[in-house]
Amino acid sequence: MTGLRLLTAWELLAARAEAERACDSAESLGLWQNACLLARAVTRWGRRRFASGAAVMQRWTPEQIEAQTLRYQALARRHDPHCGQPPEQTEAMMQRLRQMPESRIQWRVLRAFGVLPSEPRARRMTRGDYLYCVLHLLLDEDERLARLCPDCRRQAEEDHCPVCGKQWEAGSSFDPARFDVLKGGGPG
Repeated sequence: MTGLRLLTAWELLAARAEAERACDSAESLGLWQNACLLARAVTRWGRRRFASGAAVMQRWTPEQIEAQTLRYQALARRHDPHCGQPPEQTEAMMQRLRQMPESRIQWRVLRAFGVLPSEPRARRMTRGDYLYCVLHLLLDEDERLARLCPDCRRQAEEDHCPVCGKQWEAGSSFDPARFDVLKGGGPG
């Protein structure tokens, strides 16, 4: 049975390198890249169907290579829906994320522990797990501040530019109600 499988990053780089070695002109590079990708992605009974991109080029027409490459791209998009999105869709996604405080909290927890959202351990986490972790992160910060003298604590709690260190006043973009919700104090 013939199928397609997603390539690892290493396999994708190897396919590109093979294509660059095999092509004889800039015009043929895209076709060679697709053929070399398919040589690694097309399977029959769970094994590679083609030994190389040249084998794909010898067996399939350019139209067949294009059709199979489109199938591979569709598979990659199903696996990662954000793959290959145009910039305007990425900006729209960022706008939606800005309005999802729970998602931002989850991200901060994952980032603190060096875990990707796609990892099995992250997928098993519940809302309660995230809440537990974020509360401990806040307690850690409170404990860090409690060890400071009053002057240093006041300075640590002031808003400073992360680049130059200058103190600044929270401007119109600061939303005290949202800050209270995210901090855990609830509205007003």
